[in-house]
Amino acid sequence: MADSVQFSVSCTPVEEISDENSGTHSILSGEVKTSLGGNGVAAVADYSATAAVQGYKDAAVNYKEAPDGGGGEVAISTESTASFIFIKNTGFVFSSATALGAVEESRLLKVTANSGAIILSCLDAGEAIVLKGLQATGTIDASGIKVETVNSDGSEASGGTHLAVEYLVVD
Repeated sequence: MADSVQFSVSCTPVEEISDENSGTHSILSGEVKTSLGGNGVAAVADYSATAAVQGYKDAAVNYKEAPDGGGGEVAISTESTASFIFIKNTGFVFSSATALGAVEESRLLKVTANSGAIILSCLDAGEAIVLKGLQATGTIDASGIKVETVNSDGSEASGGTHLAVEYLVVD
């Protein structure tokens, strides 16, 4: 069997309703009426890149620091031919590549492309996204995927509280 990454995503659209006693209840969205999900497999060449490029090496994590401030975005990786990218807001301040700092759940991890001009996602603590390419013929240039710490409303943050990002980027 070839090297690969197995992945899955799911979501449940929810709406809030009020009852006659002014109580509120979250229910499955009446407009959608279903949970959505999918899964797949991304073929990858191998897991031999360095920890800084790949995010993990020899079973050890390599957290990425997501700076704050206007124009502070950094590339998630230097890998130019990625078949799979996983990006997660750990919900912790960056301490080092191998250790998490204090809990930080009031800031978001903004994930962008096109030098920050296109927002791909704004992730709360514990949230993650995956991006799948096609090995050899439809790869993703991970150096064009940027991360940045922002305020909870998406505005530019300041003050030096940089989130730790867990990531996996493989070709």
